[in-house]
Amino acid sequence: MVLSKATSKAIPKRNQFQSIPLQATNAIATVLPVSLIIFAYERALLPLYGSGPTTLLLDKALLVAVILAVVHPFKIHTSWNWLCAALSLTLAPNATYYVAVLTSRQKYPILGPAVTHAIVLVPLVLILTTIAVDIDPRKTTVALISTSRPPIIQRLASGGICYVVVMFLSHFWKGLSHLNNVSESQIFLGIAGIAYGLWILQVPMGATAQKQPQNSVSPGVQMKVAILAALIGIQWSMYPVLSSPVLPHPLQETFTHPSGSLQIHSSVQSTTGLIVVGEALPPPGYTGGEDHEMHSVRYLRASHSILGGVWMGEKVNTLNDEDPLEDLYGARLGDSIYSTFVLQEAARLINSTEQGKTDSIENALIIGLGAGISATAFMRHGLSTSIIEIDPAVYNAASRFFGLPDPGPGNLFLEDARSWAARKRESIKEGNNETLYDIVIHDCFSGGGVPEHIFTMEFWEDLKTVIKPEGIIVVNFAGVLRSDSSKMVIQTVEKNFGHCRAFHDVFGEFTDEKYGTDFVNMVLFCTRSKAPLTFRKPHSSDYLGSPLRRHVLNSLSTREIKLDLIRNSTSEEDNNKFILTDAYNPLGKLQDKQGLEHWAVMREVLPDVHWETY
Repeated sequence: MVLSKATSKAIPKRNQFQSIPLQATNAIATVLPVSLIIFAYERALLPLYGSGPTTLLLDKALLVAVILAVVHPFKIHTSWNWLCAALSLTLAPNATYYVAVLTSRQKYPILGPAVTHAIVLVPLVLILTTIAVDIDPRKTTVALISTSRPPIIQRLASGGICYVVVMFLSHFWKGLSHLNNVSESQIFLGIAGIAYGLWILQVPMGATAQKQPQNSVSPGVQMKVAILAALIGIQWSMYPVLSSPVLPHPLQETFTHPSGSLQIHSSVQSTTGLIVVGEALPPPGYTGGEDHEMHSVRYLRASHSILGGVWMGEKVNTLNDEDPLEDLYGARLGDSIYSTFVLQEAARLINSTEQGKTDSIENALIIGLGAGISATAFMRHGLSTSIIEIDPAVYNAASRFFGLPDPGPGNLFLEDARSWAARKRESIKEGNNETLYDIVIHDCFSGGGVPEHIFTMEFWEDLKTVIKPEGIIVVNFAGVLRSDSSKMVIQTVEKNFGHCRAFHDVFGEFTDEKYGTDFVNMVLFCTRSKAPLTFRKPHSSDYLGSPLRRHVLNSLSTREIKLDLIRNSTSEEDNNKFILTDAYNPLGKLQDKQGLEHWAVMREVLPDVHWETY
């Protein structure tokens, strides 16, 4: 853009009184949008990459973008920066989705997100942060006509402040549940509209020395309003094309993929992320029988993790022609696709405790519902079953699509287990009567990681107050067995409950060598009972018509994990290093590393199209 001498003299006089508000507008209009962009971008990647791979390099990518904005030597007019930002944001919904899809297909959980950050996120943050760091409060004229950037020290300070504020605000947005109803496309394109407006506001449309009549609107302003209205109209009409191809959240009706290979019954953005109920449909002509294809299965998905699933259609099999379980709409449901949930039900077979000896187990508490496989089984066995689930969408999905019965009044708690346990402990301390449980199932693994705050000594101390003296605590933990994280979970639970035995869900031989290499589910059974923990033989009534239950419960003795191979420590000092407390809890960071392996495992469970359709 070339400004005439007359124009350059006229602009300061006309805009001098506007410069400070415009500088403030530019500052606010960059920091707030960048934080929202980070929030929307991260949320858009979670279904494709999960939490660990997405966030591993995210803050570093943001830092690189800020540094580039500070050190690059180019002075760009603010108006053109806003135009570049607007155009980039217009492309962002589709760019974020398709770049992430293409990189995730290469099966690299570190390189894939890194490339996506570099292509999509870094340019956006670079453009917007350049606007912020180029604001020079010493000048009284707008940056539009400035020919040089502020001093490097000033830009460094501005960039540092931007980085800190943006990181804080991006976490702040996650706590606003109202944003669950706002799509990433709406965020990107909404900010794009603001950027177009700021571009039009700050671009000069020519100058005139003629004095305008009082209360009249100048031709330049009229032209800006017309251009802005036209851009808004174009953007609105093109929203279906500009927005990401993901499904609407919440999904109002079942979506069938054009390939005919899958359906999505439900998809909703909720407390713990995107909760999806999908179904892999059978291939044309399939009439039952053995095959090695992953189809005829319904699954519950949280971002990039499968919380559970059941076989459907011709893969529904029962013992003795018993009627199978049905969902809320009458669809027949088969066995669980994961045997670990059936393994948890072995708590009913323990016969060494007071309740087990007399067959007087009356109730159970489920912490972490998933698809509700074990909760449903306990209720079918006649146990009064209470459920603690932090995400309402998970409970709704289990109830509608996986046959979970109504647990009854006062038995459902949609909240964090830590606060629930602390509240119950205080209530008991005050002399109130609270339900004490025979069995507690603790299954809170998702996406390769765990909520570490419910694996500490303090949490187990709170939880013990609602477990009967010889009650059973069952803890599911997924990962590499011979690892620090597994050792920490085992030794912390044992320190609280005394005696434990553990079993795996692997089909086939699980040798000692695999303890240090394979990613498996470990189910710990623990009790404060002084008697050695033993299990009775299963009866036919324990199977609930399920071939999987019959197989898993009858093969329990072959599934035992040698805990001594994991503990691998004899001194008390060494053991204390693996006790998790609120003050010392590296479990989350350790599991983040294993989350990369979990991502790769999940990619082998279902074809790419299932991960890309939500």
